[in-house]
Amino acid sequence: MTVSEEEIIGFLKQELGEDLIDAWKQRERRVFAKIKSAAVRRAVKVLKDKYSSLRLMTISAVDHGLDFEFLYHIHIDGSVLTLRIVRPKEDNTLESIADIVPAANFIEREISDLFGVKIVNHPQPQPLILPENWPDDKRPLRKPLEGELPPQARPVAEALISMGCVAPVSAFIQKKREEAGLPRNPPITFTDEKAMKEFHEIVKASNLAEKAGFDWEKKRLRYK
Repeated sequence: MTVSEEEIIGFLKQELGEDLIDAWKQRERRVFAKIKSAAVRRAVKVLKDKYSSLRLMTISAVDHGLDFEFLYHIHIDGSVLTLRIVRPKEDNTLESIADIVPAANFIEREISDLFGVKIVNHPQPQPLILPENWPDDKRPLRKPLEGELPPQARPVAEALISMGCVAPVSAFIQKKREEAGLPRNPPITFTDEKAMKEFHEIVKASNLAEKAGFDWEKKRLRYK
């Protein structure tokens, strides 16, 4: 019996709630769903409980420089569902689903070997391809933690996004300005709280911060 794309999407919405970011029908018998990374085990578990014929086809891993993208390709009664999660490389871990779907065992170990990702709670954490003593910084498919911006553009982008100015203002310069009786930041910097909030809303809406690799909590780029 073939399960419709609409049924799969409806089931994911019902079971995952806010952990489901988006889901849609790509084409006939193909469903794509973006979910929060913390929900991947729960998603696979509820799908397995619902559809006894569920079969994990493979897990694809992509290194985007700043983040890892993991795509879980699952066959369900004639339809193929792809679950997509994104993990920051600073975290460098991925929860195993091998206890739920045993077919994930070798695939997760291969991802661990090739990308240097630590698979959490894997039943057999031994390397699959590489020797035990293979260095972590020499993984075959792992890229450096780096975004799209060239080195010379990074300080400018960081200052623009964090302070609204086109050049970085160091703590040393801020102190010197203060000693000279000047404001800590030059006039080109947004010092008005409302204006700064509006500016940051524009930056977020344009995905500039995401593309540049800006960390809003730490107020700096995730890489130098």
